[in-house]
Amino acid sequence: MEVIDTKINSAEKNMDIDKELLEALEDSPILHFYDWERPSITHGYFIKPEDWLYLDRLKELGIDCARRPTGGGIVFHLWDLAFSFLMPRKNPFFSDNALENYRFVNGLVLNAIEEFISSKDLLNLIEKDHEAKFAFSSKFCMARPTKYDGMLKGKKIIGAAQRKKAMGYLHQGTISICTPDKNLLKDVLKDPKISEQILENTYSLIEKTDQNSLKSSRQRLKEALKKSFSKKLDSLEKLEKV
Repeated sequence: MEVIDTKINSAEKNMDIDKELLEALEDSPILHFYDWERPSITHGYFIKPEDWLYLDRLKELGIDCARRPTGGGIVFHLWDLAFSFLMPRKNPFFSDNALENYRFVNGLVLNAIEEFISSKDLLNLIEKDHEAKFAFSSKFCMARPTKYDGMLKGKKIIGAAQRKKAMGYLHQGTISICTPDKNLLKDVLKDPKISEQILENTYSLIEKTDQNSLKSSRQRLKEALKKSFSKKLDSLEKLEKV
């Protein structure tokens, strides 16, 4: 597995890099880390953010908004760790079933979170889709749990979206780190009920919301993700050599 960290870029540039990595994907899986030039929001390929967000207010607050090359809903990258994983089609862990790919990747992410919190209690993947219950908030990733999302203590901690092409798939993930800013959500969301759903259904790994705690947690999670993905993918490589 190749680990790439493209450091700090605009939201649009980060999404462009993921798209380019998918187009150029060959034999090796890639774990891609990146950071944000400014507080950012990304949205699924087919979503119109102006239908759900006050774009003028986002601009006033200095929040970037960019379209992802994957599907999925709207994600706030102000209190999370965002990352990407790319899996070549020829890898034995690749599946043509998208849900199987979600389960594979999110399972490895849960292993990383388990190391972060030093416990696996109440960590699980959702086995049943509850989409209908949260239909009104379906355009927001962390507002509703869907099948094979990662949960901690009954709340969503992992969100993800994928795009599959001939060469393999791109998985873009988000891990909730600290509590979303209630006032900011209400300020930029057109539907106040969405804010309530995000706060009700999102789990926070840490209590402190200062930038130092957030930065430290992101770095620890990156190391845990590298360890989790490498352990799984390296086990396959060792088997092939036997």
